[in-house]
Amino acid sequence: MGKMILCAGKTADNPFVFPLSGTKVYSIEELCCYIYNNIYEITSDMFDETLVSWLRDEADMTVIANKLETMISIGSSLKDIVISIMCSCDYYTETEIKSLLAIINDIENLPYHGRRKQKADMNLKYGKYAQARKEYDKILTGGNSLKLTPEEYGNILHNRSIACFYTGAYREALMGFKDAYSRNGNKESLRHYLLALLINNQSVEFDREAQALMLTDEYVKDLKKQVSDAYALAGSTDEYAEVEKMRKYSTKEEALSFAEARLGEWKHRFREGNI
Repeated sequence: MGKMILCAGKTADNPFVFPLSGTKVYSIEELCCYIYNNIYEITSDMFDETLVSWLRDEADMTVIANKLETMISIGSSLKDIVISIMCSCDYYTETEIKSLLAIINDIENLPYHGRRKQKADMNLKYGKYAQARKEYDKILTGGNSLKLTPEEYGNILHNRSIACFYTGAYREALMGFKDAYSRNGNKESLRHYLLALLINNQSVEFDREAQALMLTDEYVKDLKKQVSDAYALAGSTDEYAEVEKMRKYSTKEEALSFAEARLGEWKHRFREGNI
């Protein structure tokens, strides 16, 4: 968890694993600590039978497990569920829990697209790029997109383009960053667009845009250096080394067998949203 936590309850033999971040907790105190410090990424669907079983079988918290099971079955609010868990131990004071409640109230009062974007942003943060892209699409293609300001639309489009890039849709990412910048005027969206041009080997278009935008020579040089450094770094990764291994196989059959194994692994990771 990154810091020392004094646990009065039982330390579980097997942890509860938060599905989005992969963080493991071994006690009710650690569970509360994670919720408290990551409240903006906590959603109702995180509280399910898996957590109920863990509380009952691993943490010896039968009372709260039974209560949580009932609350889930009747569709209790996120606020009520969080409060029940936080009050099941004495790790946080009443004042701290009230401040947490205020944050939850703010989250629940977000408009539909705000809550949806929050979920998408959390998927993006933890590398669940396929899921993030789907969530952004739901915002941008739904009726609620008409309620977005140009800046809000552009910011969502920017994040969607990041998800596109990491799922291999480089051309779509490039056009998305360009569209995002036209809407939000954000320099970060512009930077991503220009970097995408370089990565896509569109140097002529890059030079044209740099001239039209009157970018300084220093800024252009820095962008090109970023791409050059990124390629150098990529060449030192385990993934690149795996691909290079294919060049060393003596027969076509060996290389194909190796490639199929690697592709199988990558496809599995992609389906799980980890690429």
